[in-house]
Amino acid sequence: MTAPRRSLEEMIGELAEGLLPQLGGGAVRPVSIDLTLPVEAGLEAQADAGLRVIADLPRTHTRTDFDLPVGRLTLSLGVAAPGGLA
Repeated sequence: MTAPRRSLEEMIGELAEGLLPQLGGGAVRPVSIDLTLPVEAGLEAQADAGLRVIADLPRTHTRTDFDLPVGRLTLSLGVAAPGGLA
């Protein structure tokens, strides 16, 4: 049995939360990070909200001709100045 697929916003949120502890406290502090990840993406019908974009890391490491093609997501995360964006 496979786990339910996450929405795109949930996947990006978990990636950002996982990176936050890595960005602070060291002598070198990155101000941005770029990620290019393989994703399985699609649309899912919701009874109350129309369509939802689902995207998650691939479920398996090996691919067959029966699997849907894996897309790529390029994500750029940056540190905002205190007080928000100008």
